[in-house]
Amino acid sequence: MRTKTPDLPERMLDTAARLFGARRFHEVRMDDVAAEAGVSKGTLYRYFRDKDEMYLALLGRASDQLVQLLRARVAEADGARAGLVAIVDSVITFFDAQPHLFDLIQRAEALQGPGEAFPWQPVRDEGVRLVGEVFRDGQTRGEFVVRDPELAALMLLGGMRAVVRFGKRPRPVNLAERIVDNFLRGVARDAVG
Repeated sequence: MRTKTPDLPERMLDTAARLFGARRFHEVRMDDVAAEAGVSKGTLYRYFRDKDEMYLALLGRASDQLVQLLRARVAEADGARAGLVAIVDSVITFFDAQPHLFDLIQRAEALQGPGEAFPWQPVRDEGVRLVGEVFRDGQTRGEFVVRDPELAALMLLGGMRAVVRFGKRPRPVNLAERIVDNFLRGVARDAVG
C-alpha cells in the first residue's frame, strides 16, 4: 500500500486554486493540475477522486482558513467596534487576495444536492456567531446596542459580500471603518423639515 505525503494535497490544492482563479471551472483539467503541481496524474487521483472532490476540498480549506483568521482578529480586537472592523477588514482582505473564491462558492452552491454538506457553511455559521458575539460585547461595554442581532449580522455579512464583489478598486484604506460606521450609525437620517 502506498503512503500519502502530507504536503502533496496542499501543493495540489494551491495549484488548483491558481488554475481556478485564472480559468473557468470546466477549462481546468486534472491533467493541468497534475502538471502544474509537478505530480503524476495517478498521484493526483490518489488524493482526489475527481475534479469536483478537489474543488470541494479547496473550498473547505479556504473556509477553515477564513474561520481561523476571523477568530484570531476578533480575539485581538480592543472593543466591540474594533471587533466589527476586524471582521469586515478580514473578509475584504481574504477575498481580495483570492478573487476566484466567490465564483467557486457559487458554483458549489448550484451543484449542491439536498442534504449534502456544503464546505463553505462552517465559515458562514462562524461569521454569524462571531458578529453576534461582538454585538453582545458592544451592548455589555455600552458601545452600541443592536436591536435585531441575527438579522443585523446577516445584513452586515451580506453587505460585505456586495462590497467585495462590486466595490470600487483600489480599496480605500479606511474601508472597513467606513462600513462599520455606516452600519452602526445607519446610512440615512430623517429628513429635516
